[in-house]
Amino acid sequence: MRPSRLSVFVAASLILIAGAIYLLFPSSLFKGVVKFFNPTASLAAYGVDLQQTSVSGVSSGAAMAVQIHVAHSSIMRGVGVIAGVGYDCVDSRQPLGLRVARGLNCADGSAPYGGSDGADFSVARTTDAVTVPGAIDDPAANLPRQKVWLFSGYNDGEVRRGAMDAVAQYYGHYIDAANIFYKTNNHAPHALVTANYGGPCLALNSDFINNCGYDAAGQLLEYIYGHLNAPVSAIQSGQVLAFDQNEFVPGHDAGAAGFADTGYVYVPTACTSQTCRVHVVFHGCQQYAGNVGDAVYRHGGYNEWAETNRIIVLYPQTQASTIPLNPKGCFDWWGLNEPLGNAQFARKTGSQIAAVKAMLDRLAQNYVASAGSGTFGTPQDFEGPDSTATSVALIWLANTAATGFNVYRSTSSTGPFAKLNSTPRSGASFADQQQLLPSTTYYYQVKAVDQNGNESAASGTVTAVTTALPPACDPYFSDNVTHETKLRAYADPFSAYLRTRAMGTNDDMGWNTSSTLTELIQQSPGVFHKGYCP
Repeated sequence: MRPSRLSVFVAASLILIAGAIYLLFPSSLFKGVVKFFNPTASLAAYGVDLQQTSVSGVSSGAAMAVQIHVAHSSIMRGVGVIAGVGYDCVDSRQPLGLRVARGLNCADGSAPYGGSDGADFSVARTTDAVTVPGAIDDPAANLPRQKVWLFSGYNDGEVRRGAMDAVAQYYGHYIDAANIFYKTNNHAPHALVTANYGGPCLALNSDFINNCGYDAAGQLLEYIYGHLNAPVSAIQSGQVLAFDQNEFVPGHDAGAAGFADTGYVYVPTACTSQTCRVHVVFHGCQQYAGNVGDAVYRHGGYNEWAETNRIIVLYPQTQASTIPLNPKGCFDWWGLNEPLGNAQFARKTGSQIAAVKAMLDRLAQNYVASAGSGTFGTPQDFEGPDSTATSVALIWLANTAATGFNVYRSTSSTGPFAKLNSTPRSGASFADQQQLLPSTTYYYQVKAVDQNGNESAASGTVTAVTTALPPACDPYFSDNVTHETKLRAYADPFSAYLRTRAMGTNDDMGWNTSSTLTELIQQSPGVFHKGYCP
């Protein structure tokens, strides 16, 4: 059927009106008009238990996860950090230009930005923030009970090991080592790592999700919350919902805070009628939905676990922008909106942290407290799901009827078993890092402790094997121009077209441009080759 002249006239008029609005009125008003004709649903309230909140992220999202975890530690259960940096590593006292320069050094992890020096700096910045009323929750009161899960792939040449060592040592200042599991023996490069989705593990994939046969989402969720129900193999019951992020930003202008108009939330079926908890996932640079579609919020590995364990997963979204200058759509861990010193981005008053907290408050509306679950007795579902060459991660089923747990270890399946902790441990996970040897078998038991200090019977014995030491690997990932500037490569003047070659080996790295990205491994001082460690 051909459209009538009237309908054509109306359509053309609407287009002209929209164009005029765009040219003559502020973008926020224009977006309001667009929203009127094409509305995005508001984030609904589900009555979640805000005191069971946890967060995780990768790259810039990992830095944001650390910042909001510290700022709002009173409501947190734990944090997962995949290739991140320490709290306020960029130094919020400095103007933006210096913060950006520091941020690059923070990610490189070399002294004094990585390791113990970087950790000490982050502790000092945290101590300073505590003195400012309303800046952050008291770390001394809240961080010691947290569960911290850290991941640094040994092929990560972008956020290098020294950066993550600083994160580990920063949290170690507040938290007992038994509450911190640090995964360092996976061969992954800089990426969100999954067990069965994404491109090849040792590759640069367009959505920055790498299939390394390792379920990072599941490992971190179980370390934070304890043993969980097995994940579903495919999401069929729960649903991913789009929601309007504008209403959580002052002036209803998400872009002013570096956010996209639309965020996403995964809601398990059970959460429409039962009390749930929330896990917030912060994507990395260039991983926002406007660039990679649903790769993170549907395929990052979180939803499968969330569906069977009453966990709502919140996926805030950024966007690339020129004002503020954020061409890769990173989460704002260096205060891109705040050009002057004494910026607020790492505190509760930071625009992105405040917006995400407002989203959490919305999800928690109509919360009704329920009685604790469980009967005191032998811990159930005791497992050792992960290990490194010098540590073992242990988990069991959470039980609020116990005031704590004692963990025992032996080098023989028949004992004797020696207690590893001096006081009962809270939560439902434990990281054994006490003088473990590589490629060695250890045996564990756990007992619940009641309010009078009485122990339950021992759990079944769990066998755990530490891994071999990973290969020595010194990776560097950047564009070829940066490699050349850092004397890791050189421009070959004799090539038919200007090519970049690795210093010391002459490996062909491709075009000598800032858009050509290459992973290099340093074999020895001044000698680099293109590729990855095995």
